[in-house]
Amino acid sequence: MKIPASYTHKYHQNPRLSANQVADYLSANATNRRRILSDAKYPPTMILVRYEDARTAVATHLAKARNSKGILVDVLNELAHKLKQAGITNWKKTNHNLCIEAIEAFQSAEAKMGIGTTKFRAPNRSNSRLKISGVNVSVSLDLMTETTDAGGNKVLGGTVLVFSKSGGPDRNIEARCQAIAVLAQQVVEEFLGKNEVCDPRLCMAIDVFGGRVYRAGARQKRLLKTITNSCEEVATLWPSIKPPAKYNGPPIPKS
Repeated sequence: MKIPASYTHKYHQNPRLSANQVADYLSANATNRRRILSDAKYPPTMILVRYEDARTAVATHLAKARNSKGILVDVLNELAHKLKQAGITNWKKTNHNLCIEAIEAFQSAEAKMGIGTTKFRAPNRSNSRLKISGVNVSVSLDLMTETTDAGGNKVLGGTVLVFSKSGGPDRNIEARCQAIAVLAQQVVEEFLGKNEVCDPRLCMAIDVFGGRVYRAGARQKRLLKTITNSCEEVATLWPSIKPPAKYNGPPIPKS
């Protein structure tokens, strides 16, 4: 349904969260959990996305998809040039500076991340939806990994780049990244083809600012159970989430 230009909010009748929102939900307190659900149920029609230049640069660098030894340096130079342009908005200036910080942090930590021999490639799907306990969970893989085992099967994994400059008390970066790595694994397993298998150790979330790699690994079953239980709670709470005070969106059906 086309959203009228006058609306500033959307309305999602059925439960839906992004992978980041699921990860945030797991470690949030009760108040912040309600805020996360409100943001998901009544999102703004216009969302300004941070870190896109940094995300593209790091993903392209890891996938070696461009014939350039210095893609990160090239993007840093491009961002520095953009900062000098006349009429740049404060939002763009802040975003360009954050992208520069993220790329520089990644450059400093990459050699110690333990991914030097991992072969990454661009994902064959930009966004996937999982159905978990009645909640549609969208997961966008930034990269995939692919090797071949002794039996000739393709061994696949999925990677999500996580940009969080500061953790904060309700944004535990380690817990968030572990959850995202498990969701990346679920996406890969959901869409496996013939003679393809998924290796949890190749399913990872990379904390770009923190310079750490979190893999689904041995904890995925326990963490997936926690995610499943949380999504069940989300589905139960969803009908009770009221619109924000300044909601301006599609009419909400009366219950």
